[in-house]
Amino acid sequence: MSNAAVYTQSPFNKSRKDKFLMAFDLPKCFKNHESNFNRNNNTVIPDSIKFSVFGAIVPSIEIPPVDIRYSGQTLAASSHTRNVFAPNTVSFTVDNRFNNYWTIYSWLNLLNHDKTGVYDANNITSGKSSNFEYRTNISIFALDEYNKRVVEFKYTDAFPTSLGGIEYSYRDGTEIESSFTYSYSQLLVSLVTSDIESF
Repeated sequence: MSNAAVYTQSPFNKSRKDKFLMAFDLPKCFKNHESNFNRNNNTVIPDSIKFSVFGAIVPSIEIPPVDIRYSGQTLAASSHTRNVFAPNTVSFTVDNRFNNYWTIYSWLNLLNHDKTGVYDANNITSGKSSNFEYRTNISIFALDEYNKRVVEFKYTDAFPTSLGGIEYSYRDGTEIESSFTYSYSQLLVSLVTSDIESF
């Protein structure tokens, strides 16, 4: 029997856990504070908002049943409602300039300033948190074996709620990892049908 006959399924016809990319536009309020060149404490770098992510990325999707009593028995029917999504946590590798870490930190600092303890201490929004200028859509793309995007998981009206810690050790030379948690309104899933360049 040849080696080719050993496979019952193509090795390429499988998704991998290491094939996910997170991407998002910065919230509207940051648009005047983007900089590709001027790296300082008052700007964020747009290129830093592509994350290679891992960990628990896509939550369970649930439309729970309800019990209906009928003629001495209990029937199951759909509630036609979705449960509230819990905040989502993703882990990521910190880049060598800490730009992606700084982006999430700056975003959290907008929501509650580390020194003043108030929203938008630097006055970069229109001034009202009710305008939700601090929210954006976050997309996580599943990639195929050629790093082409095949499925998009879109989290609407998202904003971070926490930024994970960093562990340092002079005995460990591996990459630095961190995480952040974000809340969102909806999870929308769609197939990517157009030819999008690999990242």
